[in-house]
Amino acid sequence: MDNSRDLNMDSIVAEIKANYDDIAGRSRAEAESWYRSKCEEMKATVLRHGVTLRRAKEEINELNRVIQRLTAEVENAKCQNSKLEATVTQAEQQGEAALNDARCKLAGLEGALQKAKRDMACLLKEYQEVMNSKLGLDIEIATYRRLLEGEEHRLCEGVGAVNVCVSSCCGGVVCGDLCASGAAPAVTTSVCSASCSDNVVVGTADAYGPCSGLGRSIVGSKRC
Repeated sequence: MDNSRDLNMDSIVAEIKANYDDIAGRSRAEAESWYRSKCEEMKATVLRHGVTLRRAKEEINELNRVIQRLTAEVENAKCQNSKLEATVTQAEQQGEAALNDARCKLAGLEGALQKAKRDMACLLKEYQEVMNSKLGLDIEIATYRRLLEGEEHRLCEGVGAVNVCVSSCCGGVVCGDLCASGAAPAVTTSVCSASCSDNVVVGTADAYGPCSGLGRSIVGSKRC
């Protein structure tokens, strides 16, 4: 064992310096390597973020275009909505006016229908009365015709004066005295004293004598 007290500080310092230089060199190499790796990572991250940023910008641009298109569509929809609301309001007003007009026309038509029904009822009543009068007159005319034919036949056969008086449901009949002689027949008439609504004169006249075939029947009517 060396028990020497003399220390060689230069060699110790040189050794320590060499150790520190070695450590510093390794640390520098590690730092450079770490820096390069970090730089590569950062470059890759920058590239990745750049691509992402470009995509985001493209998406933002696309979204801006979509927003602009949607904004235009919204404005167009608002304009159409305003027009439709105005059209609906106008249609409602026109519908109300048309409905009121239709109600007025319906009321008028209902009134006209009721009036027409009343007029129809009156006309039917008058028609029934006229038909009843016509039926009575037809019966009277047929009766008078038969009477005239009978009287003409009697006159042609030389029958003397005949007094005819016929009454019906519609009124009295004028009584006539039919006279026949060797000359032309004469007709005298007289009015029945009973109250009546219709008087009928029945008579015959022949200017050429009885039974000559040229006789003429006269039927007349006179309302009391």
